[in-house]
Amino acid sequence: MHRARLLVFLTALLAPLWAKAHVASLRDTLVVDGVTVYVDAQVRFDSIRTNPRNSTSAFQAAWTANGLMGLGVPPTGWKNWTGNPDLNLQFSAELVRLPSRLDRRKRFQWQARLDAGFMITSLVSIDASTFPDSLIGFLSATAAAPLRLVTSQQFDIGTETDTLDATTGRTTATVPFASVGFDGVLGECYAGIAVGVGYRMQSSQDRPTLNSPSLEGAAFVPGKQRDQGIDPMIQGRIGYRKSSSSWAFQLTGLWMPQSVQKHWWGVGVKYDAW
Repeated sequence: MHRARLLVFLTALLAPLWAKAHVASLRDTLVVDGVTVYVDAQVRFDSIRTNPRNSTSAFQAAWTANGLMGLGVPPTGWKNWTGNPDLNLQFSAELVRLPSRLDRRKRFQWQARLDAGFMITSLVSIDASTFPDSLIGFLSATAAAPLRLVTSQQFDIGTETDTLDATTGRTTATVPFASVGFDGVLGECYAGIAVGVGYRMQSSQDRPTLNSPSLEGAAFVPGKQRDQGIDPMIQGRIGYRKSSSSWAFQLTGLWMPQSVQKHWWGVGVKYDAW
């Protein structure tokens, strides 16, 4: 019994020394002039906040969907005449980004990007071939009435003027596009501009330019015939993305100077998978 107590005592006394020697033996050492020097080579982790985006994704891109509205320019814009705006759904992917990741230690940074996508446009239209020969102009739509035709006919006993409801429809087109842009990132906010081209996949004729009623001038000007081809485009955006989220919300504007509808404004969402 005495020997057992002595063994327990010696074990308790020597355990700390053995543990210290064991830990020391696991440390890295250097031998300088025959003297052993212990080196503290513990791994230290950078505490700087990193970008939370998914770096393990097989295909990295930033996916964006925008809903745009074409208001036109009063008083000749089609929104002013019909009360119905042109609509545009835009989908794109940010395929290349330089630099690919932001340095969160910097407050303001620039990023270049290459985007590709397509737009589905829905334009208010009217068939000019149905206009009567006596047409002298148009009256804009109101809350109580649609777009109206105004006709005037001369008879022996006088002039007859009539007002008829105009029939409008919509034409849909798909426009693929590509663009190169730059974004300035300030904290959780960003703003950018991109320049690119869209491709008209089919030929079409622009809708006519409508005029107010007049006995002297033309009631309308026929639309321009357009073949397949390229339309330049400039798009700007202002957005917000919380640092801990991959989702961003943005306001965007699109200018296509050679298209039927030149001015688009809207909102969108962006999912960043980089």
